[in-house]
Amino acid sequence: MLPALRGREQTQKYISHDPKKGLLTLQNSIQFCSDERNIKPLLSTRNTHSIPAIAPLLNTAMMSITHCAIALCTTSITLGTADPTTLAIAALGSQLPDLDSSTSFIGRALYPVAAFLEQRFPHRTITHSFLSTAAIALIGLPLCYWNWQWWAGLVLGQFSGWFADCFTRSGVAAFYPSTVRLVIPGNPKARLRSRSPAEYWVLAIAFFLAAVSINLSSAGGVTEQFARLLFPDLSTTVRLFDRYGAEQSIVIELVGRHNHTGERVEGRFTVLETTNSDVIAEDDAGRLYKVGKSPDAQIRPAQVQTRIDGRIRIKSQEVLAKDRSVMDFCRRIPRDAYISGTLLLEEMDQVQLATSFVEYDSIRIWGGQVELRQARCPVIVAQLGEFWIMQGKLIVKQRIK
Repeated sequence: MLPALRGREQTQKYISHDPKKGLLTLQNSIQFCSDERNIKPLLSTRNTHSIPAIAPLLNTAMMSITHCAIALCTTSITLGTADPTTLAIAALGSQLPDLDSSTSFIGRALYPVAAFLEQRFPHRTITHSFLSTAAIALIGLPLCYWNWQWWAGLVLGQFSGWFADCFTRSGVAAFYPSTVRLVIPGNPKARLRSRSPAEYWVLAIAFFLAAVSINLSSAGGVTEQFARLLFPDLSTTVRLFDRYGAEQSIVIELVGRHNHTGERVEGRFTVLETTNSDVIAEDDAGRLYKVGKSPDAQIRPAQVQTRIDGRIRIKSQEVLAKDRSVMDFCRRIPRDAYISGTLLLEEMDQVQLATSFVEYDSIRIWGGQVELRQARCPVIVAQLGEFWIMQGKLIVKQRIK
């Protein structure tokens, strides 16, 4: 507590920021002087109070969140993806440009790297440039071994992270090692400031666009949405399956007529394969049908609604079969697998297959061999279990949800 003193008081307040300590310091310098004489310092006391640097932390948090939102929006729209791993990699990549600051979130997490860069390069220079994006593209190339979109997400995230800073007051050295700074727009008053209303608007718009893009991408994209609404026919199904069938389950809700029985057909079918303008689909009971307008199709559709029914993983392998019975071969194959290919059996002249006009024939004789197409092991064993395989080349697929 300060002693009671006479005279006038002059109080000066100074606020300084120590970036190394991450603290704001409030300094009070109080000088006391006589009422009637010249101003002379009689007593000088200094009270220093250190408080956490809340404002810099909030600025850092806002910039990180804004960079993440812009990266998610850019990646989702550019790649047309809603894959969580790709978007997470893009969000992480958006933080990499701030590695040149040890006070950023990524700088705190990777402090040795951030300290190294901070001591050698000014802020928003080498890590905020096309040169850094090229380096990240090269370093991230191994991601293509697993998924090329992971690599693309990393590059897009890093690029959007630093390019967004071009709209701030100081801009970035986009063409490093050139010292020329890229600043957008040319009018200084129109540039963004951290935690300003304009930044909040940018953040809100980026999150909105990211949410819309992710939602549309997970459902097949904008063009597919319009196609399904305006052109609800089998051609839309074929196009969707050709584009997304390797990663998404394509389902059709159809109303039509059976070509051979004349009965009305209505139900839900999972598309397994496309053939020109037709599809081979499976109903919920595991029965196969060819749907389309070709003469050998079982179902002729009148109305078709196509939708994407969630992500799947296709696990496939090529299998060579030789000198073993069909029954023994099928014992080694998962029961839920779909088998396509050809088999040359011993005593082919004795093979007699039951032909069905109601369902799609997944087993048929063609060119002196047995042709399998999306056949299941129980069906194969029921018709060919007693025969001996001389040779065969098959593709075995599993659809894993």
